[in-house]
Amino acid sequence: MWLIVDEAHVTNIAVREPYRGKGLGEKLLREMMRTASWLGMLRMTLEVRVSNEIAQSLYRKLGFYGAGLRPGYYSDNGEDALIMWAELVPEENAGTEIAGAAEGERSS
Repeated sequence: MWLIVDEAHVTNIAVREPYRGKGLGEKLLREMMRTASWLGMLRMTLEVRVSNEIAQSLYRKLGFYGAGLRPGYYSDNGEDALIMWAELVPEENAGTEIAGAAEGERSS
């Protein structure tokens, strides 16, 4: 995760295939969001393959919303990336709630 001014950028998050579907990706991302908030970040962004609907569903569940496309972002096959953003809850109010999740999904 990169920290730039008041924004956190998730550079990579992955779960090995035998461990998928057990909630580990959600736990990893929730912890990244909590840590970013604790470090004073106000927003978080990431890119996800447009074909990766499972990941997009998780990100939306945690309050991320689509904000644009990066054409040809992935060098292995030239696939586009969906840019997603989430507002972070200030650490003192974070608890288990994630900003955006309580507000509902935003339209892009």
